[in-house]
Amino acid sequence: MEIDDKCHISIAVLSFFSMIITKYPSFESRVLGALCVSVPMLLIVLIVPGAFGGGDIKLMMSSGLFLGWEITMTSAVISVFLGGIYSVYLIIKKQADGKTYFPFGPFLCIGMIIGTVLEKY
Repeated sequence: MEIDDKCHISIAVLSFFSMIITKYPSFESRVLGALCVSVPMLLIVLIVPGAFGGGDIKLMMSSGLFLGWEITMTSAVISVFLGGIYSVYLIIKKQADGKTYFPFGPFLCIGMIIGTVLEKY
């Protein structure tokens, strides 16, 4: 249920090296990517405490800086969809109820992988 800060820092450092090496995604796309999902997640947490963890928010910010806004948005949609399927599965199996927490970071990572693959096609 925790994402180590070393992960976020590593992704952010790789993002800065990536900006030097390649021009895609653009700097503007990277900045938008860092904010387009992490800021709404933060706002949701302020309204519904515990909806997301701080690690999830930082993961999307650092990953958005690396991937750009298009892949980040695609990844977020896929992640929410997969997390929703998993939560319905847990409820059907009577392993969870509406108040149960589960780690969302793995779904964010799977969403980013799928979003990156989809962007290539």
